Amino acid sequence: MISLPAINERGITAVIGLPNSDPVLHVIARLALSFPVQVIVGGNRFDAHQLARIVRQHTVELDQTLSRIQQARPFTCFQAIKLLEETTPTTPLIVLDMLTTFYDENISDGESVRLTGIAITHLQRIGQQAPVLVTLRPFPPTRPHLIKQVEAAADNVYLFDNAKNAGQPPLL
Repeated sequence: MISLPAINERGITAVIGLPNSDPVLHVIARLALSFPVQVIVGGNRFDAHQLARIVRQHTVELDQTLSRIQQARPFTCFQAIKLLEETTPTTPLIVLDMLTTFYDENISDGESVRLTGIAITHLQRIGQQAPVLVTLRPFPPTRPHLIKQVEAAADNVYLFDNAKNAGQPPLL
């Protein structure tokens, strides 16, 4: 099982290429045991049932702990930017699959770069006072430069290489 290090008190931590979201769910659970956590689900992949199972491993106060987790699901990059703009830097922020909505083919490359820059500015503002954890899927065939933009702005970057696990599955 992959585990992530504790996120810092402040700054942006980027995690690129996680094979699944379990390590991030563990981070969310650990944080929610003590204080509120904001979660923005960029890729619309969030297993709340698995999160509840993880929380239950750490406490019997399931409802109280889960109530500390505030979740939002933007469906466009404009909604993602608006959420980041409205986020107050008082609690940890976790952004899952941040760039998914920025890969929209209806948005030009130049515009996606500009909008990613705006999102990064908000992440940096939040990161000055609270920890920010951003997950990114591995490089997509289009717009890999967006990941590089986030990576350049991050204080810490963790890159997981899934290539070694990408072999052909055995035939049964």
